[in-house]
Amino acid sequence: MPIKTITMTPAPGYMVHICAACGAEHTVSFDRGAQKTRTGPFVLQPGDTLVVRVDGAEPATATFAAGSFPDFTRVSAAQLAAKLNATLAGVQAVDDAGGVLIESTSVGPDSCVQIVDGTARAALGFATNGWADPCHSRPMLGISLGAEQVMDKDIMALRRCNDCGANECLVRTFDAAPAHLDGTHLMAHRQAVNSLAEHCKSCGWSHPDLAEHHAAELARPRDVHAQVLDQPVILPRFVHPVVGADVRSTPSGRR
Repeated sequence: MPIKTITMTPAPGYMVHICAACGAEHTVSFDRGAQKTRTGPFVLQPGDTLVVRVDGAEPATATFAAGSFPDFTRVSAAQLAAKLNATLAGVQAVDDAGGVLIESTSVGPDSCVQIVDGTARAALGFATNGWADPCHSRPMLGISLGAEQVMDKDIMALRRCNDCGANECLVRTFDAAPAHLDGTHLMAHRQAVNSLAEHCKSCGWSHPDLAEHHAAELARPRDVHAQVLDQPVILPRFVHPVVGADVRSTPSGRR
């Protein structure tokens, strides 16, 4: 999951990453729950619905009635975002590299967006098989899927890529990378991931099952990026570029 940009400005900060599986670009806020559609345009049907739960409240339904879009066979990300903003309370929907990023307007531990139902789910790239997205809230350090499944203090799960279905993760590392990697983008990427993990830890953004462990940690990653907390870190090209993905340009910024 090559990181394209990581910054803490404007608050609460955000990351742009490229899906390693399909090359889709995704923006992830550091303290705001969100979900994202696949890349448009979309083929919808008059009367289609999307049922969304925001910040744990009762689900709300967006209905795409006849006349909602000029052409239901080619709905653009901008058109869909405008419809969702006009229909759903508590969200801000934007065109994010061709897909619709649906973010909660709130920040904090309860900021959350979940797609729970609707006839438009499949067309928009949301799972219909009951699989839960690993990260419908803000990113956090550590994952836990039950005592007999997966528990890892070093992993930060990312939101599911709705273009290809990949569930990618970022992994903090405590060993020092070989000296010959100094100055490479591979090292810059490693430093950015570790620095983000340190930021999550310092903010208390730990998985509840691992918060006590993180609070008791004395060691910290050796490879960190000095700039990550005060100015953007832009990683324009990687040692092993993503096939089909253009990671040379930088984002235009956030609203």
